[in-house]
Amino acid sequence: MKRYYAVLIPFYTIFLLYMMFYGCGRHPEAGFLQLHPLQSITYFLRYNDFFSEKFMINIVGNVLIFIPFGWLGLLSGKLNRLPLLFFLFVSGISLIEVTQYYTARGTADVDDVFLNTLGLLIGYCGLRIATALDIANLRFELNYKSTTSSYSYNQ
Repeated sequence: MKRYYAVLIPFYTIFLLYMMFYGCGRHPEAGFLQLHPLQSITYFLRYNDFFSEKFMINIVGNVLIFIPFGWLGLLSGKLNRLPLLFFLFVSGISLIEVTQYYTARGTADVDDVFLNTLGLLIGYCGLRIATALDIANLRFELNYKSTTSSYSYNQ
């Protein structure tokens, strides 16, 4: 999995950057800056159905598409530590949001940083849980094999 992830994550990153600046019919317009925490999230929760297209794209989408970045620890042991990964990710996402504002190709929204970071944390925790379960499963298998191989069934 590590090998495939190392090849795919750069392409995924480039695709996301394209979508953030040029995709979905984005054209340079007056940039918009939203710095009030939870304002956008509250708006989408209050005035949209949970299954509406706007809610799914703006809330759920902003979380889900960044889950793979929680797995960056697969590439480097340094990125397997949450504080460093968190700092680099929040810095990078904040830079992207500010660039969207200055290039007028999107909305610079502090809530996007929160939601994207939530996606990172979900991915990181998911990887940690999967790794822990895999290690537990491996220990169980090794323990099971060692106990069953010590018995002889010769008659």
